[in-house]
Amino acid sequence: NDAAALSTIGGISEMKGTLDTQLAMEHLTGDVFFGFNRVLQELGESQHMNKHIMQHQMKNKDLFSQRPLPRDVLQYAVDDVKLLVGAYEKLHERLGNHWEAIQRASDMRARTAAGSGGKRNVCFDVPNSYAVASYELLAMLRPDDMMAPLPLKVSNETDTLLKMISEDLTDGLLEDTHKLSEIVLDKGRRPHAWIGGERVLLGEDNRFVEQEEINAVVDRLGGFGSDNRAGLERQLHRISAIRNRESDIIGLTLRFGRHVSGNAGIISDLLFGDPTKSVLILGEPGAGKTTVVREVTRLLAERCNVCIVDTSNEIAGDGDIPHPCVGFARRMMVPSLDRQTAVMIECVQNHTPEVMVIDEIGRPTEVEAARTCKNRGVRLIASAHGDLRKLLKNPKLRGLVGGVETVTLGDMQAKAEAEKQGGAIQKTKAERAGPPTFDIIVELKRGAHDEWRVVMDAGDAVDRILRGEEYKAQRRIRDAETGAVHLALESA
Repeated sequence: NDAAALSTIGGISEMKGTLDTQLAMEHLTGDVFFGFNRVLQELGESQHMNKHIMQHQMKNKDLFSQRPLPRDVLQYAVDDVKLLVGAYEKLHERLGNHWEAIQRASDMRARTAAGSGGKRNVCFDVPNSYAVASYELLAMLRPDDMMAPLPLKVSNETDTLLKMISEDLTDGLLEDTHKLSEIVLDKGRRPHAWIGGERVLLGEDNRFVEQEEINAVVDRLGGFGSDNRAGLERQLHRISAIRNRESDIIGLTLRFGRHVSGNAGIISDLLFGDPTKSVLILGEPGAGKTTVVREVTRLLAERCNVCIVDTSNEIAGDGDIPHPCVGFARRMMVPSLDRQTAVMIECVQNHTPEVMVIDEIGRPTEVEAARTCKNRGVRLIASAHGDLRKLLKNPKLRGLVGGVETVTLGDMQAKAEAEKQGGAIQKTKAERAGPPTFDIIVELKRGAHDEWRVVMDAGDAVDRILRGEEYKAQRRIRDAETGAVHLALESA
């Protein structure tokens, strides 16, 4: 952030001979996230007493554009420089022969700081359990140990699905299909597609969907399941039906499924680090949860026994043979939604998976089954709708992150809580009911496929939310063309 500020506000385009204290301490301790006061503490120096106060003021974006600068800001800067000078000598001594390499890494970070908005450029340290590491540090000291995410490769198998509808509707779609997500056919209404988040009408102005068109698509599919979903043999697409009161199909949603190689590289540390940590991927419909789950499945299946419980055959495609995008993973189909819980338990009992992958956990029985599987030593990778705060408000699903219970407080405890929170005395309090089934939360947003929020400690986050506090999270941002990953800490 300091280098970015010097570049954008100070007009300093190039810096040489710099020393980034965070990079220096990461080299010495292995910890990527090192605040300045913690640097001073580690070096045995006096801490900056006004650091937290000024950090709060710095949230005002206009602070440093004021002229003259407020006196307390100038004094803060003077104190900062004095402490940096004191720390400099001790860092020089501790870094020893690595001093020049750390300086080169610091210069590299300074050069790219403005372009990244002050966010860290990170990679993954393979020998260190794929831990997040600063790209500049490993590039200078241990380049062979570095795993950097690769550019995305999209498998765009749209032809099969497009051939199922009338040619006059596809004329404007064939040239640019990589952003095509859905085609909607409703009886008596204008056909349209969703492309890059925008509705695009198909056909001529007087073109309306006929029942015969819908019937033709249904006949080629061969039937729908109890969830009104159908698929194509070894394809990732999904077709969903809308029925009238007589159960006749009068509308179709043709959703295009894709495999995006490299999509899960942004969370390599979560996948290949601690093999006991279960990961829950949250997001609204259309956020790309299933696409991420597919790639996570493939990567993990290269290393261990992975089994997919495929609710609507959406992860691995329709048909007896799974789509190649899931690699060596095995797949158990779910005959109907009310059988998903039984299939999850059967999977653990009969096929001894190390990792179980589940798409769209949405019912209390599945929440309980997930807990049962986790307690039997199976790692879980799953998706669900919403985000963490919304999940806690959903009585059916909040058991995925430990659940919520109301406890009664004694008089003394209630008084102490009121003084701590600064509110009225309350005799009850919401608390997490138990350990979370999923240890790590990954939140996705529709239309922001390259920007993910990662909550590394779901239990702590839930506790903070229930206390009315903000929780800590990481924002990971990927460059879709290069695969480079930037990381920033935030409160959510």
